[in-house]
Amino acid sequence: MKIVHILADLCTGGGQKFAIDLCNELAQDPANEVYIFVLDKIDDSFMLVSKISDKVELISADKVGGFSLKTVPKIYKILSKIKPDVVHTHLRALAYSSVPLILLKIPTIHTVHNVAQKEIGAKIRRYYKFLYDYFNFRPVSISHQVLESVKSEYGNNQIELIYNGTKALNKTKQFEKTEDYINSLKKTPNTKVFINIARVSEQKNQVMLIEAFEELLSSGEDVLLLIIGSIDQEYKQKCDKVLKSYDYIRFEGVKNNISDYLISSDALCLSSLYEGLPIVILEAFSCAKPTITTPAGGVVDVIEHKKTGFMSKGFSKDEYVALIKEFIKDPSLKENLKELFDKNYNITTTAKKYLELYKKVTNS
Repeated sequence: MKIVHILADLCTGGGQKFAIDLCNELAQDPANEVYIFVLDKIDDSFMLVSKISDKVELISADKVGGFSLKTVPKIYKILSKIKPDVVHTHLRALAYSSVPLILLKIPTIHTVHNVAQKEIGAKIRRYYKFLYDYFNFRPVSISHQVLESVKSEYGNNQIELIYNGTKALNKTKQFEKTEDYINSLKKTPNTKVFINIARVSEQKNQVMLIEAFEELLSSGEDVLLLIIGSIDQEYKQKCDKVLKSYDYIRFEGVKNNISDYLISSDALCLSSLYEGLPIVILEAFSCAKPTITTPAGGVVDVIEHKKTGFMSKGFSKDEYVALIKEFIKDPSLKENLKELFDKNYNITTTAKKYLELYKKVTNS
């Protein structure tokens, strides 16, 4: 089967990483011919390029800047040349590529990576509903929470649900150096290390997270928080206003070896206001690291308090502080996270389900 995944860009987000992992897995089968089609111009700054298998062909429309109508005929020309059996879009890519897909009559799957009302603006959501209702476009939800939002936004007939999957994390060649670095930041050998892996932005709610850790530190808790990910500078200014403990709450920026940081930590911290189903939680499962999180969107589908992780009832700082203290007092969980990952969230399982859906929509 000839499969094209279309992405607007290759920034270091969960949706992009998921698409790459899925394409790499699909390409393991010699019966599949797999392409990643990126609309934006690709340059050396995209660290995710190195994660793409040599069995997957990477192509680009070389778009620069915001939306341009000139991109549409480029998409049409490239897809006409490839002649895919099915196209799979992610994030903003559906809005850009829909007209060429309609003209070429290519069956299209679109993964909804966030709750539907937060995925895209209201006007584009109305356009998406038109596509789903009248053309061969099919949305796929990544969690039950996302599914309910998709039904609410696009109609109860939109029922496809395939849980996100990912590759198991492993140590890289930088592990020992990373572990030594983290150890050098600890106040004592018993310091608990928490990692927040997310874009620094309003959605990810790091202001509340910082306030929680400031309170923990002021009450004498021996903790260290490392925030890893790209930074919205305007939101970072809000974070800086509440940040006082610079030695123990640190912005580390983008890293190409987040596995080493996660494996070297005691727990993953998420403070999001809304989510689809964060890939990073599944990655934490793969290396048996617990997640301490707010009840954001699809998170509630995979985190059950004290069974598969630690989840607050709401989004307040006080609730989150109490949650971390609960973890510090007793970090044990009822589930074996590695076994849970292997059974439900390994990318191999996810790829099989998507391949079945591709065959269904192409009648093959």
